[in-house]
Amino acid sequence: MRSEVKSPLFSREARLEAGFLLRKLQEGQALELPHSRPMPAIGERCHELRIVVVNMTSRVIYRVDFDAIVIADVFGEKSQSTPNSVLGDRRGHCGSMTMRSSKRRRLEAKGWKVGSASEFLGLSHEEVAYVEIKLRLAQCLRDRRLRRRMTQLDLAKAIKSSQSRVAKMEAGESSVSLDLLVRTLLALGTSSSDLRRLLAPRRSAPAV
Repeated sequence: MRSEVKSPLFSREARLEAGFLLRKLQEGQALELPHSRPMPAIGERCHELRIVVVNMTSRVIYRVDFDAIVIADVFGEKSQSTPNSVLGDRRGHCGSMTMRSSKRRRLEAKGWKVGSASEFLGLSHEEVAYVEIKLRLAQCLRDRRLRRRMTQLDLAKAIKSSQSRVAKMEAGESSVSLDLLVRTLLALGTSSSDLRRLLAPRRSAPAV
């Protein structure tokens, strides 16, 4: 990572949203618009992560490697388009490397910082736990719905909501609360013991 996330560029809400999206990338999930889009003009496997809070769109330029998410830059814009200056400045920063020890030394020698997403975003232990819990709940909701062979519309009717709202729950959108995810899981027949196991700390959980 070549940049640091500093206030007011990222609000607390934006940091949590960025942490959640980066965790999804770590899990091997592909992100699409409106959260992310490919940036071939910058480099191969490079993308732009978009974190929208109120009227500010914070952007993270990143590359997906088999062993790491390499972050090239972070910036905030009220515009919905990526400035040409950013495209020009970052071209080549997403070059081909793999995160072996030689890559780490090469990155650090060029002024890059190597660390976890939580360090990058400045997340507290409590915020990291929040991101992890939300990720588990959203994934569990989708898995249980599919096991019951329900469409998002079927689930929406069962909980008296809309299909778009269910899609946002499964995506873990920032507008979705933990309370809503838990109540929807209970509506799908999830037991309290299942929820306890789902929310219990995991010793081997990946670092955010």
